[in-house]
Amino acid sequence: MTTHQLDILWEIFGWVAAILNVVGNITIATKSKVGWIIRIVVNVLWFPYGVYTKAWALIANHALFVVINAWGWWKWNRDEKRELRIVTPGETPPTSAFQKARRQAYVNGFNAGRLAERRAGRIR
Repeated sequence: MTTHQLDILWEIFGWVAAILNVVGNITIATKSKVGWIIRIVVNVLWFPYGVYTKAWALIANHALFVVINAWGWWKWNRDEKRELRIVTPGETPPTSAFQKARRQAYVNGFNAGRLAERRAGRIR
């Protein structure tokens, strides 16, 4: 394989990584946690491209993005588990003002989100 052909392959690789980067961002924007995985994989894919082009700042930048995306994915999973927490019989349910108002609104059959936010002082 000639140097010119290798350059063309790396150029294609860079464009594929850039497009997948955008796909990952769009996926995150549509509130799908798969986007975090796509972004982590794509950022790792930038490493060999950065080595080939000797773009050390690019490598450092994407290494930081891997950490940020891993943290975002972890936080998303943690927050999702908190939201889906089921109270078992005999267990005391959460007691923050917002959670109490939301639970009471649900019991009363109202729009739980709006009423709970109003009672917690988040909206008027």
